[in-house]
Amino acid sequence: MNPNQVKSVLNEKLSKDFNPSEIHAFGFWILPHLESVVEALRPKEIDFICNELLSGKPIQYILEAAFFGHLTLKVNPSTLIPRPETEELCVLISNYYGDKHNGASTALNGLDIGTGSGCIPVYLLEKHPKWTFTAIDISEDALDIAAENAVHVGVQERLILQACDFLSLNSLPANLQLITSNPPYIKQSEKSEMHSNVLDHEPHLALFTPETDPLIFYKHIANLIKKSPRNPAEPLQIWLEINQYLGTETLNLFQFCGSAELLSDLSGNPRFIHAQY
Repeated sequence: MNPNQVKSVLNEKLSKDFNPSEIHAFGFWILPHLESVVEALRPKEIDFICNELLSGKPIQYILEAAFFGHLTLKVNPSTLIPRPETEELCVLISNYYGDKHNGASTALNGLDIGTGSGCIPVYLLEKHPKWTFTAIDISEDALDIAAENAVHVGVQERLILQACDFLSLNSLPANLQLITSNPPYIKQSEKSEMHSNVLDHEPHLALFTPETDPLIFYKHIANLIKKSPRNPAEPLQIWLEINQYLGTETLNLFQFCGSAELLSDLSGNPRFIHAQY
């Protein structure tokens, strides 16, 4: 099947449920995938993919792949599909060190909290060859995916993966220069604003926070930082993705750092916190 034939089949099978731009986007994913499928099996593979799409399953889970910057990472239902906003966070961090701290040649030890697919540390380690990271997550299945991504990108020697319930941690690792995190931050009451393909397929453990304490992860990060002894000559940098509706409240948790700012994503929503302790 040539590309035009594939596109024709996709239009025929999907046009009742998806608009032309969505189908075009699916083709962007499916055409490269089919190159690894034996020609005789491609019609059957297209049927399978289309049926999965019609069931509401995200294309990233069907193909077990997600684009993240210049990387292609493995994902499955035990991990979130990396969002553009998280990619923005990585670019902000990388640019900050590249512009101000000669990040390409400076050693740095980081901690990523709630790593999921490992997208944040894997991206940053690939960009900064002298960095090391510890990445923690409560889900061992997610950590298995993070390990595969680290090997695929070639940064496994500089990434330590640990299964850990972050909220039970009493202290931070020693000699940290950087903390990154995209923890669960969506309130239960925000479910009505979310698309069914997210609610039905992505891990709720990584999405939702208790309605009664939506900032629980950020509070614990802040408390652990307060307890951590610091070297004034080597400030700890904190970069976090946050709930856009709780920007001011989240920023207030880190005012003790002395330097804390709320940054917007490319859509203009308050999405990130950068603090220096």
